[in-house]
Amino acid sequence: MPQKIVPLDDLGDLVPDGATVALGGAWFCNHPMAAVRQLIRARRRDLHLITLIGSIDADLLLAAGAVGRLTFSMVTLEAFGLAPNFRRQVESGQLPITELTGLSMEAGLEAAGRNMPFMPFPGLGNPVTSALVDQNPHIYSYVSDPFGGEDVLVVKAIRPDIAIVHALRADRHGNAQFDGTYGMDDELAKSAKVVIVTCEEIVPTDVIAENPHMTKIPAFLVDHVIEAPFGAHPTSHIPRYTIDGPVLQEYAKVVTAGGEDQAAYLEQLASESEEGYRTRVLPERRREILLELVRQGRVLAGATS
Repeated sequence: MPQKIVPLDDLGDLVPDGATVALGGAWFCNHPMAAVRQLIRARRRDLHLITLIGSIDADLLLAAGAVGRLTFSMVTLEAFGLAPNFRRQVESGQLPITELTGLSMEAGLEAAGRNMPFMPFPGLGNPVTSALVDQNPHIYSYVSDPFGGEDVLVVKAIRPDIAIVHALRADRHGNAQFDGTYGMDDELAKSAKVVIVTCEEIVPTDVIAENPHMTKIPAFLVDHVIEAPFGAHPTSHIPRYTIDGPVLQEYAKVVTAGGEDQAAYLEQLASESEEGYRTRVLPERRREILLELVRQGRVLAGATS
């Protein structure tokens, strides 16, 4: 098998401007934040971003001007309120969007993973969600039932150019393991043309073989592997660390204000390395606290304050 390990610094070369990029994770869990920060450092532009339940990852890329189009079912900062950059850009009309239900996005990704042009989806029966069919004829359509029944609603396959997910560990071949939530990350890996796995650590294949049931994304799906400790921070990556409430709260405060404060925040991220980010935001004591909170089961947003 080919060597797939690349440094995080090379991520910008793997994700060109204009690419359709799907990010893993959901809510405040397991987003590939080290990759997001690296895309900002690389000054990527005009990305078509796909997120099932986006969070700070999507809002941060929108703040940095990296997104030219967004396909989503939700973007939220949860307990910290609305996602300010997402809201501003949608309300102003400057951001082209495709809004889908979460289940229909899953169906579209599954269709791509199965190498099918579409997937039947008879799941938009109420007036609110049914309106999405009329708004998105490039995604939803109807096909005739070959067995003589009623026409069937279908969702077009959603095939990203690149999927980026964050795993607990991986080997040099790309076998990626998870020990907590992984959302739709496995479906993203099946659907995308290129799959990039960032992980907390790269380990020998023998370590992977000790717990084969944890390998949710096998090597044959993966193109590149990047070691990125605390790569989901400030979102959680169970069992390594919980969400970092104060950091998320500070982000919400800065981007809600916008203007010079947000510009300074972004410039700091863009001008420092990922190691510099960890040194600044995650001193050793804070890392220990985030791990201990997982051990104690205290994973609430404000638990690290």
